[in-house]
Amino acid sequence: MSSASAGGSAAFSSPARPSAVSSLLGVWALFLAFLLLQVGNGLQRILLPMRAESEGFGAGSMGLVMGVHFAGYLLGAKGIPRALSSVGHIRVFAALASTASTAVLINAVLVLPASWAAVYFIGGVCNAGVFVILESWLNDRATNETRGSILGAYMMIMMGGTAIGQLLLNLGDPAGFELFVLSSVLISLAVVPVTLSASTAAPIPSRETMPLRELYRTIPAAVVGIILCSFVQSASTSMAAVYGTASGLGAGRITLFTSGAVIGAITLQIPLGRLSDRHPRRAVIMIVAAISCALAAAGALTPASSLVILFVNLAFGAFVFPLYGQFIALANDWVPQEKRVAAASTLVLASSFGAMAAPLSIGVAMEAFGPSAYFWSLAICLAVLTLYMAYRVRVRQAVPVEHQSTFQPVLARSSEIAHSVGRWVRHPLAGWHHHHDAHDSEVDERHPRHGIWPTDGAGG
Repeated sequence: MSSASAGGSAAFSSPARPSAVSSLLGVWALFLAFLLLQVGNGLQRILLPMRAESEGFGAGSMGLVMGVHFAGYLLGAKGIPRALSSVGHIRVFAALASTASTAVLINAVLVLPASWAAVYFIGGVCNAGVFVILESWLNDRATNETRGSILGAYMMIMMGGTAIGQLLLNLGDPAGFELFVLSSVLISLAVVPVTLSASTAAPIPSRETMPLRELYRTIPAAVVGIILCSFVQSASTSMAAVYGTASGLGAGRITLFTSGAVIGAITLQIPLGRLSDRHPRRAVIMIVAAISCALAAAGALTPASSLVILFVNLAFGAFVFPLYGQFIALANDWVPQEKRVAAASTLVLASSFGAMAAPLSIGVAMEAFGPSAYFWSLAICLAVLTLYMAYRVRVRQAVPVEHQSTFQPVLARSSEIAHSVGRWVRHPLAGWHHHHDAHDSEVDERHPRHGIWPTDGAGG
């Protein structure tokens, strides 16, 4: 990543180390902007399926709308950084946020699946670009001492803002215009704290790359796992409301159902992450995936009208959402330190394939087999993930626990936070090869403990 801006460099030139509190206060404007964006986008994400139900749209149509949104998100995350150096960060941020805000209003006027797909695609491009700018700013202002606190606050805002936005659905009628206006206003207001507080340009996001083939040959479990868990996470955030409407639930029950998974995600992020730090990581991931699979099957067998489904979905979110961060940590267990930033970016690209496929395939499945196909699709995907991790555990020795990298609570994102997650690992592996003795050289040299990184798919 590029060096800090003038303002950011000056802030960290003092001999005294900034405390976590002072660091969080220093980026309050960025956090406020991000909160407004998440609340507005969270409301829109549940509003569209509810409005679709009143208009008679099928699950397949909404799956298409949600799928192209993730495609737009990927395009924005990859393409927008190229415009920043010539136009300027604040101008780009304002333009993208304004366009995203306008897109919400267009969806309220042109109520057609085709127009929604086109407009929501543009909204995905804009939102991704906005997040790239905000997150690169946050990453640049953080130090090694404060990065964990900033990341933790960021994740709380991400999930909390989404949950708040979904609960705002109860303030109005999805068939009306008011909730679309509210979502648009919230997204527009995100421009205010950024434009009034930012005195310097944000840094250019890192453009380091690592070929997907190279990463797969190094750690196939992380690549395959990222795709599968992103499929599940994407479905949980984009198709949960569609499941609710297809099941005939009211607006209040749907908001509780969708926000439950997000709230659940907050509860076990750190505990499960720390568990994967203290035990063989692939084994922990396999167990978490198996529990998530069982919960998804329970959701498919539980009537949507039952209150039990709310608790099942909350528990499901609690186990499913930590998986992405665990796969990032797994990749860092095997990838050399100097390639971790590029590897994280490539993992984001891989995750996008799963994220785009989920709404499309689950929408078609729900059209063909009914609402329960939502949970059955997730259960099948998680069963495949569990079996694959069991296979990887058998075919390759695990990284010793004492040499594993450190888990960081990250969700699937095509943005700068995900791109630079490799910088946050506190226990690098790069120096291991300097310490092995003559006896070590006689052991399997493809294991990362011995300094030679796998290039044949043996890793992980």
